[in-house]
Amino acid sequence: MVTFDYTQTIRASGGVAPFVWKVNSGSLPHELNLQQSSTSSATISGTADTAQTAGFTIKVTDAKNQIAIQSYTVNIKNLVSAQLQEVQDQVPAGAIEIRAINAGPFNPLSWQQGTLNWVPDVRTPMFAPLAGMFQNIYSPWPLEQANDWRMFYGGWDGTATSNDRVYSVTTPDFLIFGSRQLVIDHGDFLHVNNENVTQFADGSMHMMSTTTVSTTSNDKPTYFSSPDGSIWNGSPEPYQAQLSDVVSIPDDPIYAATDYNGGNVLLWDKNSWILYYSEGVYGGNGKVFRATSTSPPDFQSAGSVLNTSHYANDVKKFQVGSKSWYVMLLYIERGASVVRNPTFSYSLSNDGIAFGPEYPLFGGLLPEDHFVTTPAFVTKQGSILGVLYGANPVDLLNAANQIYARWLQKKVVITDSSGAQFVLQGGYGPDRQRFHVPQSGFLQGKILVYCEDGVTPLAAGSIGVSSGKAYELILK
Repeated sequence: MVTFDYTQTIRASGGVAPFVWKVNSGSLPHELNLQQSSTSSATISGTADTAQTAGFTIKVTDAKNQIAIQSYTVNIKNLVSAQLQEVQDQVPAGAIEIRAINAGPFNPLSWQQGTLNWVPDVRTPMFAPLAGMFQNIYSPWPLEQANDWRMFYGGWDGTATSNDRVYSVTTPDFLIFGSRQLVIDHGDFLHVNNENVTQFADGSMHMMSTTTVSTTSNDKPTYFSSPDGSIWNGSPEPYQAQLSDVVSIPDDPIYAATDYNGGNVLLWDKNSWILYYSEGVYGGNGKVFRATSTSPPDFQSAGSVLNTSHYANDVKKFQVGSKSWYVMLLYIERGASVVRNPTFSYSLSNDGIAFGPEYPLFGGLLPEDHFVTTPAFVTKQGSILGVLYGANPVDLLNAANQIYARWLQKKVVITDSSGAQFVLQGGYGPDRQRFHVPQSGFLQGKILVYCEDGVTPLAAGSIGVSSGKAYELILK
């Protein structure tokens, strides 16, 4: 049975109004229509009543006769039953919490179509620096482990000096955090930051970071390794970073004289190390480059993979059927010009060598996280659960960053018996959402659940809830 309200908004990037939208080929699902619009966005909406998979293309033409065509696939399935089962836990008055709504396995179709349901965490920030003279933390890197995550991050965590360092903290759910550890001290450098870490099955870890010796020297990728996550480059943490740790790429003719301030990502792929390093706004090339190695920190140049002035801060690989998918997550640095509304983007590849055009991801939501930087994916067993990032309210170069979270989750719509919709407060960790409800009384209503693309109907049901309680979503 299918009876489900469906809405999907499609946006054109650039162009000159007025716009003309049309279905160029194929057919929309039964009872869905493309609403006419002269603006840079159009909406497909209606009440789906037939289970089907529909493929179609949408064509938009602007006032200068510039044309863009995009393919879409909409999968309308028979709905399952959605139920809420109360769990014993405390939730603030005036709210309910719905659990088990985290994203499923990586779905390349949703990422190709740019339909992703990003939910901001209710905590602003999710993770703050310690009290102290210097407070400025960013570059979170949530390293997936067997039963938790070890979240690395960089900056000034309440320190007495303004030297960037690399820290870590463990968390089972991004709600409870353990003791903070200083992992890499700045040592021979002015700063060590922008870390990313790979862990092998034997427990060994491999870290790529960005270092600079002075305020006038070029930033460079720098490599550290550990057999157990505690001993780094042969010394117990905190390891004092040394000049010999800096990556060399002798066959890259521009490497030695170029600044690589962040955006240096290490990936183990096909029994070799891949370094994606970004020139960004600090050079004339505006490219993400690729180098390979079997014995870091010495690498060999392998050309460029993407023409962009943005910085690759994370690259994840997923296997879907017989095809590999690489997802590159990028951010904007400030150069000579102010960037007033920075946003994140991503690019896809099937070989890790040629990456396609960037898709917009998201920018800041509140004044507190308006200037977003250094994003990294939260992953678990083949799923992208969210993105952690640094942000501040002032400027991309402002040294007052904290760590924020945006979760990739199923879209949940709850209405009361009158049809009024409960307002989503936000996510609370990767698998929970909180909604505003009246503070008293038992409320009856309906729940609609969509996949994490925010548009594919998944489940529906009747529910009863009370303020201050938590519920697990059960799909049958």
